[in-house]
Amino acid sequence: MAHVFDHFINVRRYLFRFALAVTLAAAAYSAMDFFALKGWDADESLVVKVLEVGNERPALLENQEDNMFFQTTETELVIRILTGPQTGLNFPLTVTQMKEHGLDLKRGRKYILIADFFEDGAIQYSITDIFRIPAVIGVLSFACAFLIAFAGRAGFMALVGLGLSVACLLWVLVPLAAKGFPPVPLAFLAVIFISAVTVVCVVRRKKQRKAALFGALGGMAGAWLIGFVVVELWQLSGLAGEGAPLLATTVANIDIKGVLLASIMISAIGAVLDVGISITAAMSELIEYDSEIDLFRLWTAGIRVGSEVLGSMINTLILAYIGTSLPMVMLISNADTEFWGLMNDPYVGQELVQSLAGTSGLLLTIPMTAAFFVLQEKLSRR
Repeated sequence: MAHVFDHFINVRRYLFRFALAVTLAAAAYSAMDFFALKGWDADESLVVKVLEVGNERPALLENQEDNMFFQTTETELVIRILTGPQTGLNFPLTVTQMKEHGLDLKRGRKYILIADFFEDGAIQYSITDIFRIPAVIGVLSFACAFLIAFAGRAGFMALVGLGLSVACLLWVLVPLAAKGFPPVPLAFLAVIFISAVTVVCVVRRKKQRKAALFGALGGMAGAWLIGFVVVELWQLSGLAGEGAPLLATTVANIDIKGVLLASIMISAIGAVLDVGISITAAMSELIEYDSEIDLFRLWTAGIRVGSEVLGSMINTLILAYIGTSLPMVMLISNADTEFWGLMNDPYVGQELVQSLAGTSGLLLTIPMTAAFFVLQEKLSRR
């Protein structure tokens, strides 16, 4: 009976934590909904709530400059304005959407409304997107609260490391690279910072943090070197990536090839850190079990653990690259491209470079982490 009672208490504890996470997410959703609507200052758009959805009928939209017609749909709505000087007022209106706009208008949902004014005095209303800011914050808050509730301090520290890493990329690396600073040195500094923050936040044993950090950085340096050699050998310009041509034309003096090499490092650092920390944790457990373990046996154990982790991490890395480029992969496949043309395509080449460099980084991280760990242990025994 005591065993059953303990299980019951654990279930109640987990249910309470889950309910607490849901409550915090709901509070975050409500708060963000209030502040986002209050702070909405876009002059060309309004946030509206759909009260009623009426008939939908096909129509044609004429582009007078090109003398072309586009198939559209006109939908009758009753809306309530939630931002701007007319907040709180209800209006019936007809919105015009492209036929394949992919946005279903539903009663009770909030959307972003824009108005186009024409020279003849006509006004055309259209819904550009759903108002999803509160939902995004709500889901993110639930994920964070759920992680902290069930993982405790480890979950909190993981979120701290993730937050600092994302802040480093979005608020330091990206703005400086866009201003013309060399992307590769910036990526190296970002990788060092991300690695240090992640190791400090994740590795509990302070004594073993250096091995995980130096092993991951060594593997990352190897990944960059392989990427650099292959990019030069294949003469890849970096312009085949998604958004790269637009970036090159809109940002002056941007080093597109450098951006490609920087993206190789940034996209691989997570997997490299995962392998380095896993090896460090396994070897640390062996030290705690037998503090006088033979150093060669310790090295062998680290290599074996790394080899087993490597298989799943390479799979994760390659599938992540394919998943993020799935639309482009489908386009290439649908074009009935011949094998030789496919292998010579610069976009495919860039994806292969990222995969090869990331895999090489993982391979190098294993012996380097094990070597740093054994060296550190050898020095501590003197």
